Amino acid sequence: MKSFILLTGFVALGSSICALAAPRPYFPSKRNTTVGHQSGGEQYVVLFDADHPAPPGVVDVLDRVGLSPEHPDIDYIFDNTAFRGFAGSMKNHCITALNAMTDVKYVEKTVQISSLNTQQLPNVPWGLERISQQSKVSGDPSASAFKYTFDDAGNLGKGVDIYILDSGLNIGHQAFGGRARNGFSFQKDDDLNANTDQDGHGTHTAGTAAANLFGVASGANLIGVKVLGADGSGLSSDTLKGLDYLVQQHDQRKSSPGFVGSIASMSWGLTSTSPSVEQSINSAIKAGVHVSVAAGNQAQDACLTSPSSIGGTKGGAVSVGSVDNQDRISKFSNTGNCVDVYAPGEDIMSTWIGGSNAVNLLSGTSMACPHVTGLMAYLMAKNQTLAGSPAAMKTFLASTALGQAVSTNRKITKGDLGLLVNNGFAGQPGKRSLEVSKEEEEILKMAMDRALRVPHYAVNDKMTALRY
Repeated sequence: MKSFILLTGFVALGSSICALAAPRPYFPSKRNTTVGHQSGGEQYVVLFDADHPAPPGVVDVLDRVGLSPEHPDIDYIFDNTAFRGFAGSMKNHCITALNAMTDVKYVEKTVQISSLNTQQLPNVPWGLERISQQSKVSGDPSASAFKYTFDDAGNLGKGVDIYILDSGLNIGHQAFGGRARNGFSFQKDDDLNANTDQDGHGTHTAGTAAANLFGVASGANLIGVKVLGADGSGLSSDTLKGLDYLVQQHDQRKSSPGFVGSIASMSWGLTSTSPSVEQSINSAIKAGVHVSVAAGNQAQDACLTSPSSIGGTKGGAVSVGSVDNQDRISKFSNTGNCVDVYAPGEDIMSTWIGGSNAVNLLSGTSMACPHVTGLMAYLMAKNQTLAGSPAAMKTFLASTALGQAVSTNRKITKGDLGLLVNNGFAGQPGKRSLEVSKEEEEILKMAMDRALRVPHYAVNDKMTALRY
């Protein structure tokens, strides 16, 4: 399923106004109004340098180029404890002026991102069983009820907020049990309803993370952060604004009774690396937000594209590759030292759009990522130290993963540790097992009979959308 996120930028300023913009930071007492603003130009995102001795305010930087937050060419203001900046449209002279400001770190032109599922396949979910036992899934996973082994001391993620940065959520789905809401939409507040997700990708990933029957952490809260539209496309400025919303919510929730922590789940990727996207995610991690990302579906080095480029040994995000139900690295999965762990990513059954009990089956690193998102929530609710430290969580996931478990008959990128994620108990006896009842099994069968058979998008090596 192909989704585009374009890095949006600033306001297009006339060359005469840009010529008046100081090449170095300053704080003018009033705006220059002698020359009118000229709209137009390409889209950019601008992020300020948080490490500058005197970090600027958004209004200050806008003022230097003759703008204000209210100007119609300004798309977004980013103003949270993790990062600051803005997005709009701008011409070359203004870009040059902003690049010369020492307290502005990134002025970045439009790029694309894409969600990372590959194709629809007719099988029953098996991922929960695999992440909670030592051995491979035996037999045909579609022919028997799954078993999920876990320690329920943390009530499966209770108190954890999982933010799904994707296409929105079908919050009316029965499997969400009233724990899901849509918090942000780039299509504004009137889009925050049960029908927000017109694509399905966000609802599917959310289900794997925390839905009843399908999810790893069925006690966690799910918050949709809609940055992709019905056609799977959006602007990177929308994504940064979604992150801005997330960090603000995380800061507000810190004082709420029973709050455990926040996770950002991102099942999408760029065609290359993006400094502004990477900085915003790293800043959110620094602010205490846990981040899980899909490793990518190009069967290449995961370090070549954002946000997986800041996973593994390269950063604080947890980057997730995909395996099939025989623990083989998926033919599409990116690999290398930017991958932290592998998780089930093929033939994954989860929640869908179009009804309160709709389901669908998808494959991709998009499907592997939310297994780890849910596992993070499960562990955070059980362990306060892990909840408070994204770095400690990243280390713990690697230490409890199954070494030498994955196999491959394809070339993988050097430095890949081949770790298969596990919830830390590996199916040890004495732990609670969640088994699907006969009644629930019938519900699953009925849902599969009605499962939507719609075409999905795969991603080729040029990251263009292909309908399969």
